[in-house]
Amino acid sequence: MDVIALLNMKGGVGKTSTTHNLGGAFALLGRRVLLVDNDPQSSLSQGLLGPSAAEALPIDETVAAVYAGEAVPGRLVRPTGIDGVDLVPGSIHTDRHNRPVPEEAPWPDQVALRDFLGELGDSYDLVLIDCPPNLHLCSWCALAAASHALIPVQPEDYGAQGLSAVRRSMVRVCTSVNPSLKLLGYLITMAQPRRAIHQLYMESLRCDYGAEVLEAIVPAAADFPEAVAHRKPVTHHKPRGAASKAIKALADEILGRLGRSGDESREEAA
Repeated sequence: MDVIALLNMKGGVGKTSTTHNLGGAFALLGRRVLLVDNDPQSSLSQGLLGPSAAEALPIDETVAAVYAGEAVPGRLVRPTGIDGVDLVPGSIHTDRHNRPVPEEAPWPDQVALRDFLGELGDSYDLVLIDCPPNLHLCSWCALAAASHALIPVQPEDYGAQGLSAVRRSMVRVCTSVNPSLKLLGYLITMAQPRRAIHQLYMESLRCDYGAEVLEAIVPAAADFPEAVAHRKPVTHHKPRGAASKAIKALADEILGRLGRSGDESREEAA
């Protein structure tokens, strides 16, 4: 089971949207996918279940139960309505566990998420963890649980800020609770290639980070918010659209970087 934490210290760079839509793309490739809403804002849960339904969930049916040490997998994991995609919903109550500078104290729950996912065994091929826009305890726990980190980056100055802080946090996790953590790559999101500033930043990112920047690019497209409004990934909302094709290309590239090609996955799904 590959566990991918999607995080960046900057908000509004496409972490939740990427998690939402990648789940659908991987499911179409025949993968069993679990999405974990690890952000106290719970935007992923609201996008999949609807705001009212997500906010009405009891605490013990959300990821907050993981941090409270009261998690029961059968109560937390729920279907999304998308074949092959399940969800561990988020909760605002997770916020009280999201304390700063977790590495400076022996927090008893820093591996809680890893332990919870371990209880699921081989139930899923891929787990995608949507993280808050900071490097506090929820993000730390995600990195402690993850095999890989995927860092979405908007090709603008504000969107690219915080990358060095993410790398430092990864190093601290690697030298403490999770030495096997690897960088999956930097993902350029919300791109508008016709804008000169976006072209400049994309070139700069590739110059600075080389092959660590994924080839696939997630464009800025109206199809993404439309898909959320229909409680679907874009791959299921408009499967033939340009946005859907971009997410499918991203899913293929990620599977390739994980050592498993999209073509092989399609053969298995067939």
